[in-house]
Amino acid sequence: MVTIGENIGNIGLPSDAVVIELVNLFFEHWYHAFPCFHKTTFLQQVQSRSVHFEAPSLLYAMCAIAAINHPEQSVRDQHMNWHEMAKFEYEMTGKDPQPAIRIVQTALLILRHASSIGDYSSGWLFIGKAWRQACALGLNRVDSDDEAFYGISYPRPKRPVEKEEYRRTLWLLFMTDRSLSWPTGWPQSIDDRQFKVNVPVADNVFQVMTLETETANSRTIPFVRNLNSLLATSSLATSPLNMFHYVIIAHVLLGRVTEQIHSLHDTPDSPNYAQECNDLSAHLVKFRLSLPRATTSVLEALPENRGYVLWLNVTINTMAILLHYRCAKLVDEAEAHQQFMRAVAAARNAAQMVKDTSLISTDLLLSAHLGSSLYISACVLVIQWKLCGDESLKADIDLFCLVFERFREKYAKLGHKFKSALDYDLKRSTESISDLRERGFRGLLADCSKWRAVMGTRSEQDLGY
Repeated sequence: MVTIGENIGNIGLPSDAVVIELVNLFFEHWYHAFPCFHKTTFLQQVQSRSVHFEAPSLLYAMCAIAAINHPEQSVRDQHMNWHEMAKFEYEMTGKDPQPAIRIVQTALLILRHASSIGDYSSGWLFIGKAWRQACALGLNRVDSDDEAFYGISYPRPKRPVEKEEYRRTLWLLFMTDRSLSWPTGWPQSIDDRQFKVNVPVADNVFQVMTLETETANSRTIPFVRNLNSLLATSSLATSPLNMFHYVIIAHVLLGRVTEQIHSLHDTPDSPNYAQECNDLSAHLVKFRLSLPRATTSVLEALPENRGYVLWLNVTINTMAILLHYRCAKLVDEAEAHQQFMRAVAAARNAAQMVKDTSLISTDLLLSAHLGSSLYISACVLVIQWKLCGDESLKADIDLFCLVFERFREKYAKLGHKFKSALDYDLKRSTESISDLRERGFRGLLADCSKWRAVMGTRSEQDLGY
């Protein structure tokens, strides 16, 4: 890998032909994880080379992600160089970067790729910068009418297709923020009280838009912070089926769950903490019941929706684990058992999603934004298996081990991290497992022994920590 700062001039984008190959590979293999690009428009801008001049950082980031799918080893070997160059170019951007949409999209791609190589702290810092750049440019209020009140003046997207790309980009930034916060305990950057962005239309509606598409043909649903009102909008996402809508609702709810479980004010032994968790659990149940069948089964989903279905359901099960894996020392034994069994049920649901998805394609499982959720599900099953001896749980745990083995083939560092950590958990003593069970989810996060063990197997630099 070229060291940025020493040989920066030697790093460049590949030839135009390879760039176009990589962009097409990106849309083929990665669009379900980054559904914020209007393919026709973006390909036109790549072919005209306008993106090369306006936002080279975005092309570097896109090439870094798509390189893994390229048939030539020489291209695949460049992914880290392009990632470092994307970071370097992005770090040079200021408060008011232009073109705004492309710069925020760059940050999104850097964030996800950083997660895939274990560079979590870098990703967390970038999301803070990207959010503040978005606010400085007014992107956080793209569907607000209060500019006159605040005296705000900035270029706004004029065409529906442009506005839709803005919405999707901002929502992906929002969801990335939520998915980075829950497993780390780091504060969320994006305050949804300062987020006035409508829920986007369905993918198939978005991608057939043109510059001539009229506003009347692309009506969107306003985002509301009240959870009951937001959940009520689920019924509006069924015709046509808008999977992105459901994934958005899940991450808004995930944000509220994360705020609660990591709160510095409501301690796990307080009545208010338990009540808030119960209220959020009720919202989660209501959300589950509002989902049509096509959103809950990978096997029954259309091919273009399978990645969304997996993402949605893994996120839902993660929330159930966070809410019900509570500190057993703080409630009576019967209540503690009942709550943890709900977490076990959610973990088994995640295992079933792994089984169903594997019948179709293992590639869908190898997503950087799923790794932490799959690992937490495996941890809950390990705890229950060690304490109750149910061998059917061991079979599910073995499935997660196999998933992380496959992760190592695509994301060597991320796969190594989760596979080694799970191996460490499987070797824990009964006493250690009982302690994890009693300490609740916060206690599991606070236990760093596994990560020291993981880093002990390979150097910290090697693992990207």
